[in-house]
Amino acid sequence: MDTTLDTLLHPRSVDEVPWRHLPLVLALAFALRAAIALWGDFVLHPDEIMQYLEPAHRLVFGNGVAYWEYHYGARSWLVPGLIAGVLKLFDAVGLGQPLWYVAGVKLTFCAISLAIPVGMYFFARRHFSETAARLALVAGAFWYELAGFAHKPMTEFVATALLVALLALCVHPAASRHRVVWPVALLAVMGVAIRLQYAPVALALLVIFFVRTSRKMPLAAATGGLLLGVGILDAVVWDGSLFHSYVTNLRFNLLLGEMRTGESPVWQYLPWLLIASAGFGALFLVTASFQARRYGLLLGLIVLVLVAHSLQPHKEYRFAFAVVPLWLLIGADLMARFTAPGRRARSLAGLATAVFAVASLAGVLNLLPYQDRLYQAWSRETGAVGFLRKQDPIFDAYRYLAQAPGVTAVWQVDRHYYNLPGYYYLHHEIPFYDASTGPSVLRGRTPLTAYVSHIVFAQPDLAVPGYTLERAFGDVRILRRDAERIAPIRAWQSYTPTVVDDFTAGIMRRIDPEAASPPSRSGIRLANPDS
Repeated sequence: MDTTLDTLLHPRSVDEVPWRHLPLVLALAFALRAAIALWGDFVLHPDEIMQYLEPAHRLVFGNGVAYWEYHYGARSWLVPGLIAGVLKLFDAVGLGQPLWYVAGVKLTFCAISLAIPVGMYFFARRHFSETAARLALVAGAFWYELAGFAHKPMTEFVATALLVALLALCVHPAASRHRVVWPVALLAVMGVAIRLQYAPVALALLVIFFVRTSRKMPLAAATGGLLLGVGILDAVVWDGSLFHSYVTNLRFNLLLGEMRTGESPVWQYLPWLLIASAGFGALFLVTASFQARRYGLLLGLIVLVLVAHSLQPHKEYRFAFAVVPLWLLIGADLMARFTAPGRRARSLAGLATAVFAVASLAGVLNLLPYQDRLYQAWSRETGAVGFLRKQDPIFDAYRYLAQAPGVTAVWQVDRHYYNLPGYYYLHHEIPFYDASTGPSVLRGRTPLTAYVSHIVFAQPDLAVPGYTLERAFGDVRILRRDAERIAPIRAWQSYTPTVVDDFTAGIMRRIDPEAASPPSRSGIRLANPDS
């Protein structure tokens, strides 16, 4: 092996079999992730519904809100396509209802997220030591961010799982075997295809494996073939050129970046990581910087992630999620060395475990100091983001509407589509109005009871003639129309409202003057407007 690379990787021979408690730790990790996922619903960012869950529901069931990315073809279908596959499977076995498929999708992503603790373990045992590997496994299994966001279909979280698995394969002892070459190529290409901003990390790991393996041509062919396949799939899906959605999204964000220059400082991720890690991340990284030979690879990957995201004006903490397992890996090795035999190992290990557990528990309960400053793209109306506490009651309301009898049209008076659970939770193929489309479409149409069966809002003093309170979930109230024997609710021509604001449409016109204009009134058309 190249001397420089050998210094960077410092791989060690591993003769012992994997830790016998590995399956148990992973089972507990999955149980923790599932418990958080199934406890309730919270949205870290509206994109979770808008860009992944709602498009998947529209693809499988035919109804769903389409946002600007899907109007202009600026979003890859890889993650929504995976979700659609799960929805289709549930529907095929007679469980195509939110009561079942919401949980199923969450658990699917929980399972995918286990690649993070598994990858951390197998990387650390080759890169550091078996003791560090076991500590890394436990950290990856139970750290609150990795457990709390595991069920989220966000590209940052999915791509991180793939890249940590790729990191483990980079130090795999059988680097020259075909059975390793293809997974490496697949993980690298899919990691980039799902989260383009992680391309520097994927490329760095791919180069490392390329230098190590003797099967360089098969690796290059596999990587090129898979990358071309992603481009062709994107072209077919959007009826455009190769990598259509990636190019469109990149051009859009470059123009948007010009308009948002100075939005946040270059160093913004540093305080965010300090807060999210309860100070441990900073402690580990500073300590590791004095031992660059041992931690150079992980420190370099962290720098790549932070630099790639710090250069863009718009920053959100979740963007740099891939840093979390990397600093945890460094921390695991530091603790393994610090608590080595002869240094009061048992008491120090117990103290470290207790501190880690307290910090992780505080994180999942949203009790870390200044933790509320991490999520700058909160739910724009409510600010309700919580793993187990302070969850937005709007999800309970829509879960109820999905099962309640007589729900034939819903109007959410005080929120816009981008801040609602969407058809993914509502599920019914019925008219669904929001704070914008309600006034736009329903203005002047009487009686209201002929257009809306249920009204939802969070204004306790709001009263609507002809409607009575049916249920309340926290401050969210659901009104039901009083009349029982009236004409059926006016249907729509199709149940796919299209949301494109004027600002976004203006940017897209700069990119492509011939881009399709967004439909008026979000494309909502009554089936029999004149009757």
